[in-house]
Amino acid sequence: MAEIHKLEVEYKVKCSADKFYALMTRDIHKLPKYAPKTIHNIQVLPGHCEVGVGSIVVWDYVQRVQGDKPTAVMAKVKITAMDHTNLSLTNTVLEGDLRNCYTSFAINLAITPIQRDGNYKSLVKWSVQYQKANKDVPDPTYFMKVLEVFTKELEANLLKEE
Repeated sequence: MAEIHKLEVEYKVKCSADKFYALMTRDIHKLPKYAPKTIHNIQVLPGHCEVGVGSIVVWDYVQRVQGDKPTAVMAKVKITAMDHTNLSLTNTVLEGDLRNCYTSFAINLAITPIQRDGNYKSLVKWSVQYQKANKDVPDPTYFMKVLEVFTKELEANLLKEE
């Protein structure tokens, strides 16, 4: 059996945890407006706007693998877990570029409101669990960078509305 690996990152953000979570769930179709440099298109199948457990979401996004040259990629994911109380969400990648190198790939998001820590209102934690297709496949550190860029872009645009 292949070994399961895990990477985690977390960011303190100045925007509301509820607003960040709403954009990842109820208002997911608005993400290209709030993160246009990272997210080109979002499609929730079979045509609903709000996601729920079992929803299929197609992400067209930009990743920067080598240098600063952006590359457009796609991921078709299934929402496998959602917790509105704890503001958490898990996606399992079904198809797309990530599946070229990883036999399984799951993305977890947990957003925690925090007591005012300076100007920060929330802690955004991303983790990925994955199995490599073979031992030569690198860890997906580039994908963690995509999540960082996405988080910062989303935060900046959400703050314009607060």
